[in-house]
Amino acid sequence: RIFYRGAHCVFLTYDITRDDAFVNVKEWLLEVKQHANSDILIYLIGNRCDLEEEREVTRDKAIEFCKQYNIDKFFETSAKTGH
Repeated sequence: RIFYRGAHCVFLTYDITRDDAFVNVKEWLLEVKQHANSDILIYLIGNRCDLEEEREVTRDKAIEFCKQYNIDKFFETSAKTGH
């Protein structure tokens, strides 16, 4: 938990092909809110967007999550393609 001390930004990353990975984001977010400064920037990152045909977490679901929990930014990326 000391990890959050002095942090200016946190990237919460999940695999778009695994709904269980997305469910875990809420637990990480609660930990951030408990241990980080209140002005920390929080970004939600959906990884593996190159696997669209295997998607379990929709963009709309992630965007709604961001609105509900006041997350600053949302992106989808692919470590494989560099997107």
